[in-house]
Amino acid sequence: MKAMCISDIHGSIENLKGIIEKFKEENAEKLLILGDFSSYYYSSTDFEIAEILNNMAGCIVAVKGNCDNSHIDELFNFGLGYLKTIDINGIKVTLTHGHIYNPNYLPENCGDIFLSGHTHVAMLEKIGEKMIANPGSISKPRGGTKKSYIIIDEENIELKNINGELIKSLKI
Repeated sequence: MKAMCISDIHGSIENLKGIIEKFKEENAEKLLILGDFSSYYYSSTDFEIAEILNNMAGCIVAVKGNCDNSHIDELFNFGLGYLKTIDINGIKVTLTHGHIYNPNYLPENCGDIFLSGHTHVAMLEKIGEKMIANPGSISKPRGGTKKSYIIIDEENIELKNINGELIKSLKI
């Protein structure tokens, strides 16, 4: 299975539509979203984002971010929480936004791959036995990084810019 991971949409319909096209181009089967759907706590675009993503609900695994208030739970046809661990190709993958757990404070029973957003700074590192990754932001990147996302397949975890160009790759 091939999974795409994104974070920090922050209400940007244009960037969301663009990343969904990239999701299709990548032939990904799962879309992992690390929270902050909203544009800083509430936005009229929340409803449009929900409509777009609800049409893909069967392939989405998502967590809630610090900018997603309680109304966001009611908009989506897929469940949200602050921490999820899933299996991708036999590898345990932990998803969180990053405002509670982060690379310096991993959750108990953390997976082999730890995915978090929140900082808007893309990164991919192997620390000890764990792969630590942040897809950055598809709307508001920081720290000199560009809009980016992560791809996980059977062999690699890859950090790519929004144009699909490889930034960094690690063997799984």
